[in-house]
This record gives sequence, structure tokens and C-alpha cells, in this order.
Amino acid sequence: MDHYLFTARSVTHAQRMAHALASVGIGTTMKRVSNQVTGSGCGYTLQVGEGKLHRAYDALRASDLRPVKVFRVSGGELREVLP
Repeated sequence: MDHYLFTARSVTHAQRMAHALASVGIGTTMKRVSNQVTGSGCGYTLQVGEGKLHRAYDALRASDLRPVKVFRVSGGELREVLP
């Protein structure tokens, strides 16, 4: 299943992003990840479903909670799509 990963710098950042997304009807799954994904030690990601990228990013920007990076996971491959 294709999806997006929004990276967060801390658990608090991830929780705030998840709350902002939930307030606009976007469900997420939060996971702890290694520095391979975050690039700066252990961090957290929110998994967002296919087709919700722009709506989710706009909701986070409006809440002043931008992700560190955004990746698309497709066919088991990870590719950065937004800074």
C-alpha cells in the first residue's frame, strides 16, 4: 500500500502534527524510526494515506507545524517528495 511519511523532530512534534491532521479528518499512524529516515538520530513519522499529501501538508502549514521531511513509500521504496 502506497503512503506518505511525515517526519517529526520529537514525539511532541509528532503528537501535535497528528492532532492538527485529526482536526481536519486525516487519520495517521505514528511510529518511531531510525536516523535512516530522519537524518538526525531517532525520530518519529506519521503515516498518511495515498491521496492526502497536499491536504495534510496544507493543514500542517496552517497550524505552523511543518514536518522535517516528507517521503512517499511506494513498492517498498522510500523517496523524498517535500522538504
